[in-house]
Amino acid sequence: MLLSIAKLLLTFVTLCVISKVTFLGWYELHFSDTSLFEFIKAVFWGTRFDLTVSFLLTGLSFLFFIPLVKFKKLYKILFLNWVLLCGAWIIFSTMGDAVYLSQANRHVTVDMHLGKGMELELLSTVVTQYSGLVFTAVALFVVFSVVAVKYPQQISVSDKWYKTVVIGLALIVATVTAVRGGYSDKPQSPMYAYKIGDIKLARIAWSAPYAITYYSIIGEDKSGHRWTPVQSIEQMERLRTVVNPAAETKLDDLQKYDLVFVLLESWTAFDMKGYGSEFDSTPNFDALREKSLSTTSFYSNGFRTVEGVFTTMCSMPNPVGGSVAGTRLESMPYHCLPQILKERGWNTSFVQGSGQGMVGAFAQSLGFAHSYGKFDYLDTNQDTNYWGYMDDGIYDFALGKLAKAGEQPQFIAINTGTTHDSYLPNESDYVFGRANTDETRRSVLHHADRALGRFVTKLEAQARRPTLLVLVADHTMVSSNNDLRHVFIPFLIHGINLKIPTGIMPVAASHKDVAPTVIDMLGGAVSWFSGNSLLSNNYREGADFTVNNRFYWLTRNKLVQINAETGKREKCFSVASNSNGLQPTACEELLGADELYRKGLNYLFYSQQHLFEGTTTSY
Repeated sequence: MLLSIAKLLLTFVTLCVISKVTFLGWYELHFSDTSLFEFIKAVFWGTRFDLTVSFLLTGLSFLFFIPLVKFKKLYKILFLNWVLLCGAWIIFSTMGDAVYLSQANRHVTVDMHLGKGMELELLSTVVTQYSGLVFTAVALFVVFSVVAVKYPQQISVSDKWYKTVVIGLALIVATVTAVRGGYSDKPQSPMYAYKIGDIKLARIAWSAPYAITYYSIIGEDKSGHRWTPVQSIEQMERLRTVVNPAAETKLDDLQKYDLVFVLLESWTAFDMKGYGSEFDSTPNFDALREKSLSTTSFYSNGFRTVEGVFTTMCSMPNPVGGSVAGTRLESMPYHCLPQILKERGWNTSFVQGSGQGMVGAFAQSLGFAHSYGKFDYLDTNQDTNYWGYMDDGIYDFALGKLAKAGEQPQFIAINTGTTHDSYLPNESDYVFGRANTDETRRSVLHHADRALGRFVTKLEAQARRPTLLVLVADHTMVSSNNDLRHVFIPFLIHGINLKIPTGIMPVAASHKDVAPTVIDMLGGAVSWFSGNSLLSNNYREGADFTVNNRFYWLTRNKLVQINAETGKREKCFSVASNSNGLQPTACEELLGADELYRKGLNYLFYSQQHLFEGTTTSY
């Protein structure tokens, strides 16, 4: 009996390690400079998590099937299918996690709850854009299945019933101990991978099957993780005086302009000539930017749509390395731009081309009165991809809503859809080719930019009132290559029937600055926004983003990396003139690095405390 348990446990552990080496090896090869020695070291260190999930599956095998052991034929058939199911779970969860890592620069954690209602779209994206990985996963599963059938695994029982009971209890205790991570500390979470002491190695040590199982069990309402230390009342008061010293709220006499926000799904400035790229992927956006208010560089505060929506609309950061949406933080009180305007007479709507799902519901929780998805579209002749309607259809739907509006001012936010996929209607649409991921992405972006040009022309023709048009990407869909391409996004504000300040400001900004700037253009101010209006005379430059438990604070030409848990400055970089390249620089040699670090750390601790205590309106 002990031997059969050990063989099953070893089978699962081996498959976990092989899957991890295969799929995380693919990621490290394409998106990292991790050495082979570091990779092997992290894989071996992470076997503790592989053992955890293997013990869990083995323990469940015992509990589920030992009662059927007397029915030998049925027992054998059911146990084989169970082993195959466990193998599929290990292989495909590891593959899916590697795909997510390549897009979001972090493993699946609390984010898994954001995919509810979009399972088919997510699957379609993986199959079409990562067919090589899918083929590898299927091939690995086929090999595993052949081995499992040829050498079937099953837990045998002892001739003595009491031996079976004793060994079974020992297995259960061992399983609980493995899942708990021992008894000398609090129960381990997948985040314990970071105990390896290096963020790159923790990425490899991670166990996707364990993490996904863990976050499925604890539930979306409990999964918000706080990295930053708790601040005392005295510390928060001191931080307030340096982070938000001259806060004021002025909302009584806002100008009744229409607001049109376009959240450019997955656009990256790395592909845009106007931001220094060699590829002319977005001529329409670049031309409009020359006539609008923009900044030299602009960075995303998140890696998922809900993260970009939250920070853009609420001018508050997401939790370090995670999202407000889908966690207990979602129920905290916020007072965001759509809610502010709705209270003052605006009709607020959120439009997307896919199903409403998590994104639409989350947008409504921030103050949008209406949420529209693909099932609300009447024009079925528009082009669609796996997610739903492509940009022309989404824009036309939004224009129709604006055209039917009465005298009430409108605030409509549009989440585009073409760049959510790699599909284009005609082969000739792939103007940059489709031989690899970069060519396909630029071709799809160019197609989306053409639709944007048509939308702006139609909007300018039909707009009856002064209108502020805000174009900003919600996030990107590329991984870092030791630079900033994974957070480098386009942004502009354009006036229609309205004269606004124009020009490209020589600053680095981020999502948190959008709402304060819009409110300023309407003639108001909001004290609880954590960002700054770009029109402010004392604009405090400082863009930010997070990756796992690292917080990054940057200006146009320098960046500091801060450990969110300890508050220690870890690295410094010089930012290239193209706003994307990074050059590692000794902090002692980087002019102004100390002040940049202090400002970033103060903002990090102050904003995260308000976020987790639900006091963002007292910011």
